[in-house]
Amino acid sequence: MGRANNSQADSGNSAGGGGLVSLLTGLVLGTLGGVTLALLTAPKSGSETRDVLQRSAKDVPERLGEVVDDSLDLYASFLNYCQMNVEEQGMRLRRALAAGKLAAAKKREEIEIGG
Repeated sequence: MGRANNSQADSGNSAGGGGLVSLLTGLVLGTLGGVTLALLTAPKSGSETRDVLQRSAKDVPERLGEVVDDSLDLYASFLNYCQMNVEEQGMRLRRALAAGKLAAAKKREEIEIGG
């Protein structure tokens, strides 16, 4: 049972670190699958299909660049969101600790005055 939990934790860690790689791999594989399907079902002649493929192939770097840029923007936004949450939770923890120290000091003072 312990080994299963460890392997699940390991797979969770590796999935978090390779999210962008997995996304890009999926996009490339999806593109290749789409091109293959288009070639198999194309109603056009071979030369027309080649012309379309050449035009589409010229657009791939630009489209891929846009996808990468969008992914990086999304990743940066997520990191910013996480940082803000951590800072907010830290502030709440500091306030709670200060309130606890104040309450303990008051109680200590009550005990000393009363006893």
